[in-house]
Amino acid sequence: MGDGEQTVKVSFAEGWDLASRTVVHPLSRAEAEARDLAGKRYVMVHRLEGRTSPVEVHLVAWGDSHVGAWAYDDQGRRTMEGDWRLLEPGRLFLRHIGGWRYDTEEQAEFASGAGRTYVDLFPNGKGRRVSEPEGDRGPSLHTLADIPEEDRWHARETFGVLGVRQLLLSQPLSAGRQPEFVDAADREAAAQCAQPVADGRSSLWLPPRPARPAHLDELFEPGTRIATSFEPEMTVSAIRDIATLRLPSGRLVVADPLTEGHGAGRELSERIPPGEYRVQAAVVAYESRYEDRRTAVKEDVAVRLLLGDEPAASWELVPAEQDDVRLLREDEIFGFDTDGAAGAFADGLGWEGLADKYRRYLVEQEDNAGETISDGYMRTTDEATGSDLVSFYTGGDGTYPVWLGRASTGKPVSVVVVVGCLPDLRLL
Repeated sequence: MGDGEQTVKVSFAEGWDLASRTVVHPLSRAEAEARDLAGKRYVMVHRLEGRTSPVEVHLVAWGDSHVGAWAYDDQGRRTMEGDWRLLEPGRLFLRHIGGWRYDTEEQAEFASGAGRTYVDLFPNGKGRRVSEPEGDRGPSLHTLADIPEEDRWHARETFGVLGVRQLLLSQPLSAGRQPEFVDAADREAAAQCAQPVADGRSSLWLPPRPARPAHLDELFEPGTRIATSFEPEMTVSAIRDIATLRLPSGRLVVADPLTEGHGAGRELSERIPPGEYRVQAAVVAYESRYEDRRTAVKEDVAVRLLLGDEPAASWELVPAEQDDVRLLREDEIFGFDTDGAAGAFADGLGWEGLADKYRRYLVEQEDNAGETISDGYMRTTDEATGSDLVSFYTGGDGTYPVWLGRASTGKPVSVVVVVGCLPDLRLL
């Protein structure tokens, strides 16, 4: 190394506490290599002598198809974020990169006025850049991502303990440098336990997780009392049987039947045993208040296709065949899009004919094409395939995730769509 250059020291640990900026359970390089080969999570901490905060911290989680990186400034504030996904055996895709600009040394990390820019990329060549030079206090500029295709993919061998040769975000600092590895026994920082933050969650850095459903079982239990940020008290008053859906192919579509072209007929990747299944709605009752007036309200807030009598032991986001869940960032979803505030359960084999009949019945008012089976629900049938479509209304336009409930044996027992607006749903 040239005169005046500092050595980049790299140490390893099982985890990193984002709140205290300390390692959790330090590891030797050999221990980190063993975790790397086994696909277990570990972190790499890059430091410069004489600097309290790290230069960068990398989270390597091959088992989660993820490598993450945070860059830190001298004040210990995060300034850059990288998120790579292992989409091919030997290559990672740059899913997301973001940066923050702090105007003063005293400005807090992620302060509302801190300037920020982030880029989201997708393997189909698409991507977007969002620039907010004044943070929350100013306008946002949305443009197409300007990162060329060759810079979106990176060889796996340059990531992790077995391939570390440079700091992935701090390129000027890392150019031409070989890191010095620091054994866990030589580290000054003691092992820490991740501390809870204000909302009660652990501050341990974890790979991004898709959105998770809230209280789906309870929504289909009469008598359950719930609340949202809009309504202080609601009660599940009934589970209403809507119709029976014939699913002879086992290929389930959950989509807006009014959608045509790209995104139409969103068929789920999970195959359902062929059969006939009940479509049900969860009804909540509450008292709406406006000024001095009170009105009793009953509202369908969720619909489900009941596949079995066993209780759901777990719930998961069920993707369509074209979705890759490895691309989802924290709390993101896949789902069906609607511009007409509608969705439907239908058999995939007969989808095109069933959806065509639905459009003819609803839009062209062709009475023989379908039927209204309940307030807000319609059905079309295809006798040639012995399949059905049962539609439902949603609370508005947008993207709606589809949740799959599994019994303890792994058997699918329920497919649920939350159609009501239930922000910050909690049990009373």
